[in-house]
Amino acid sequence: MSLTHSNVSIKDALINADYRPLKIAIIAHSLYPIAQPYAGGLEMITQLLCDELVARGHKVLLYAHKDSQTQATLIPLMTREQFDALVYDNEHDAVGMSREDMYQYLVYQQALGDIIARDNRCEIDIVHNHSLYHVPMLVGQAFGKRFFTTFHTPIFPHLRLALLTLKQGTTTQFTAISAHQQQLFDEFVPSKVVYNGIDVDSFRANIEPIDDEVYFWYGRICPEKGTHLAMQYCQAAGKRLIIAGPESNQQYFDNEVAPLLAADANKENGEALFNYVGHLSKEQINNYLCQSTAMLFTSTWDEPYGLTLAESLACGTPVIGFDVGAGAEIITKETGIIVAKCDEPAFIKAFEDIKDISRKACRQRAEQFCSVAAMVDGYIDLYRQAVSSESPIANVASKAHSVTFNNHYTQGDNSKNKQRVI
Repeated sequence: MSLTHSNVSIKDALINADYRPLKIAIIAHSLYPIAQPYAGGLEMITQLLCDELVARGHKVLLYAHKDSQTQATLIPLMTREQFDALVYDNEHDAVGMSREDMYQYLVYQQALGDIIARDNRCEIDIVHNHSLYHVPMLVGQAFGKRFFTTFHTPIFPHLRLALLTLKQGTTTQFTAISAHQQQLFDEFVPSKVVYNGIDVDSFRANIEPIDDEVYFWYGRICPEKGTHLAMQYCQAAGKRLIIAGPESNQQYFDNEVAPLLAADANKENGEALFNYVGHLSKEQINNYLCQSTAMLFTSTWDEPYGLTLAESLACGTPVIGFDVGAGAEIITKETGIIVAKCDEPAFIKAFEDIKDISRKACRQRAEQFCSVAAMVDGYIDLYRQAVSSESPIANVASKAHSVTFNNHYTQGDNSKNKQRVI
């Protein structure tokens, strides 16, 4: 007897379950456009995810700021002008909320309403939430296993509110961008790790040894990034350091970084060690990394991932960094040296040992572990499992696939598998 369900043949079921493009709704963070120049790593990751999914043939709706740029179909979120036209000036006071919180609340309620309506018309397979807000996490329970939330940040108050509710029971699913991040949220809900990915191919790599020893630090110049620590360590070891990034905390820059720059520039003997080059473009950062002996990572907080680590590896540049957050998950002993946070002697010793690291190994690590393709592979595997677990046709297809595979195996059939959209 052949395996069928509602007059659907095995062949059709397999095509529906395993091969067909998915219909995916992506919910972005609402405050900034998903576009370059990126406001932060979250915006970059969201754009890369959407564009790669579209490139693989999937149908993607991106719910995001109206000025976003994407290969997906953009569904603009409610603008502030639309919000102001919708509610009275003092409406937020009447419900005991800040105006900003009320805006976020209505933005995501409207977006989820549209997604639910599309789902009722069978236009949605998967909903993937990157919003950092509690409303999608709670309303998303209507989708069961087909609703995913990715944790990108520490547990902010809005996330905690949702997590305290979902801790009581939910069938929605969660992903973390590192094992460190996964452990942080384990108190509330289980999650699976899908590491962030970058567009490795967009970075030019230098895999040849660096003759002119110089180090590079880049990122937001603020206390939690520890810019002054990288400068102090280089000063103590007599190493040259190029510093790049926006002065995102002016008080910190004025009190901690500027005095070190001034003292270095005004010293009577010896060549200046520090060169602050300001806020750079991606191409400029690429150029500096390719010319640097190593990238210095002195973040003093537990970063959930650390995009600068992946970008450095993509350029073939080893890393000397603190053992914080996901640093040791990204940087292996073949691609850098990880030391205890604020361990100055160990950091200074690493200046000598880092020269033995293969730049080719760094680029290979980026290609294999830090790529957009690897990230999207991980998400699509979870999407497929979620759709399969809730689809009777897909369950039939799974059984049919098993029977077909076993028959091929026992009969010695070595024919190639049909190419499918992944």
